[in-house]
Amino acid sequence: MIYLDYSATTPVNKDVLEAFNEANLKIYGNPNSSHELGILARQMIEETTSKVKRILNANNYEVIYTSGATEANNLAIKGFAEANKHRGKHIISSPYEHSSVTSCLNYLAKIGYEIDILDTDAFGLVDLKQLEELIRPDTILVSIAMINSELGLKQDIKQIREVLKKHPDVKFHSDMTQAIGKINVDINYCDLVSFSAHKIYGIKGIGALLRKESINLIPVIHGGKSTSIFRGGTPPTPLIHSLGVALEKVYEDFDIKTTHIVNMYKYLVNELLPNIDIANLNSKTGIYHIVNISFLGIKAHVLQKALSKRNIYISTQTACNSESSFSLTVKRLTGSDDLAMSSVRISLSYLTKKDELDKLIVAIKEIIDENS
Repeated sequence: MIYLDYSATTPVNKDVLEAFNEANLKIYGNPNSSHELGILARQMIEETTSKVKRILNANNYEVIYTSGATEANNLAIKGFAEANKHRGKHIISSPYEHSSVTSCLNYLAKIGYEIDILDTDAFGLVDLKQLEELIRPDTILVSIAMINSELGLKQDIKQIREVLKKHPDVKFHSDMTQAIGKINVDINYCDLVSFSAHKIYGIKGIGALLRKESINLIPVIHGGKSTSIFRGGTPPTPLIHSLGVALEKVYEDFDIKTTHIVNMYKYLVNELLPNIDIANLNSKTGIYHIVNISFLGIKAHVLQKALSKRNIYISTQTACNSESSFSLTVKRLTGSDDLAMSSVRISLSYLTKKDELDKLIVAIKEIIDENS
């Protein structure tokens, strides 16, 4: 098996899995219980929270544990909109958001909120001048992902914050699911930050929303006592513990891992583009983890299926939009239907090996020959 779909999800780090299993076996008390095992569980969660804050330099944030980034995005956007509707119902976002963000915005639009989507340049970067122009007295939130999951486009969150400094009542949410654990981030430019464990070699089913302490929300999930008043439900101690370990492990030897990914990216691009005439690189200015390429003349799902039969796994789009063989994201960036119909995403990791890329390249050439 050759796995090159790390932006969809990652294999679990063995240390993370062991930490999860050990917590399940030994610290299985309800952290809301007042007996000793409950107290131990609560202490484990508190230790994890301290670790998350330390690693992400998030001392001024509450860590709200969620089931993943989708729930975190829902809480950030819908929870903030509901809590602040008395101030206004205008929200600004980008055209390169994950479906868990766009779905929230579509929902809010149906119930009376006004959503503006920013223009972008040829590299996919949002128009900062337009952002300034769109802000109104009733604007309450700007939601822009730091990294787009399909093309790897990287927005300049520092410059976005510079614009918003003139408008202190407008808060800034960023979906950093594809950023945290892959690049060095400074979350302090944002008021709300979403991320998930399964993108950083953690376990599926746990993520977090980082909330600046001045930000008010309405819970999306109401229920019993938890670690936060903004999210009900019995805290899943082992999953929370594993999230902290995943963050810790993904940033170990981070420069070495990053260098390896850069080298793998350059090798793949330099071997594919000059040797396959129909190859077109769509992701030219993003992070090195994501390589979005169109092979003109071959539909994306045809190539993906043929590679899958060879036990080589890539994506046609983001996993959440993979039912379609037409990429709206690539169409938006390139303006080309042909590129959008034939684009695939190859996502790299510090686990990626050069010989895996060699086999991928050989397989793609064979499939092109078979379909020509």
